[in-house]
Amino acid sequence: MKKYVYLFVLGVALLTSCKTPRDITYLQDVNEYVSIKIQTDGSIRFQPGDKLSIYVHSRDEKLMDLFNLSRNVASGSGNMSSQYAYTVNDNGEIDFPVLGMVKVQGFTRIEVGRLIKNLLMTNDLCKDPVVTVAFYDMNFSVLGTVSGAGMKSITKDKITLLEAIAMSSDLQIDGKRKNVLVMRQEGDQQVPYRVDLTSAESIYNSPVYYIRQNDVVYVEPNNKNKRNSTVMGSSAYQPGFWMSLASFLASVGLFFVK
Repeated sequence: MKKYVYLFVLGVALLTSCKTPRDITYLQDVNEYVSIKIQTDGSIRFQPGDKLSIYVHSRDEKLMDLFNLSRNVASGSGNMSSQYAYTVNDNGEIDFPVLGMVKVQGFTRIEVGRLIKNLLMTNDLCKDPVVTVAFYDMNFSVLGTVSGAGMKSITKDKITLLEAIAMSSDLQIDGKRKNVLVMRQEGDQQVPYRVDLTSAESIYNSPVYYIRQNDVVYVEPNNKNKRNSTVMGSSAYQPGFWMSLASFLASVGLFFVK
């Protein structure tokens, strides 16, 4: 009888300590072969304060020199390359050579390139321009319980929240996946959004499914990690604690059996 009481108490303690968490796996509500509708309009659009580089290529080298405000920058190979950044002013404009002030606010990178090309051609400034627009020093931030926190560069037109997490080397095992916070600047306000990474519906329907420049993604630590920040908080999660508890409960059980 004593042996059965001991085994019962030990089994309960072990099952309690080894319970599999349900909030670790991403996209738990995804069904095989059932497609998910993805938002289409997620391209980065320029805002006041953003920086962009614009390079105009033409067969006429004199025209290239005219439209490309360049400065010499040493590349990693030791060669000199030309690079110049335009800053979008408070009116959403950039000051482009010859053309003057050009409105770019709300435009994507591809749209700005198309706009500059059309302006050059319609004003008979260049017949065969190839305009390349690139993001310059545009970032978002990922903070909290991730493996690679910090500022992340925007190098392509669309970045999803899941890609942003991947760029941060994924969440740590004790990161809270059901309550990821994204802070986004909208006008003169910071607007908070919450996303449950365990739910495909929450991710794909969220206004922050696509990351924008200056977004801040914060992954909160789970309750276990919060308790670990205290002196005694982690004791309940140590194997020695559960073995000691099991031994104590078994001793109590054996006392009453006698």
